Amino acid sequence: MAGNTEYKNKYNTENYDRVNLMLEKGLKELAKEKAKEEGLSLNSYLNKLLKDDLKINHKQKRNSNEMDIFLF
Repeated sequence: MAGNTEYKNKYNTENYDRVNLMLEKGLKELAKEKAKEEGLSLNSYLNKLLKDDLKINHKQKRNSNEMDIFLF
């Protein structure tokens, strides 16, 4: 299985930017609740907000295998 993990790490490195996001206390929980209401993960919800604000088409993807960007 190590090869599978290596592949995923390589793919993610080549296709995604990583962001370390710091939020004011309590904001993360509010965002998680809102994301859940919309049927999204916190990561997908934050990506949607950024794309909306930057006016990026949600359907626009680099390739059919593209995954969401993960924020930690």
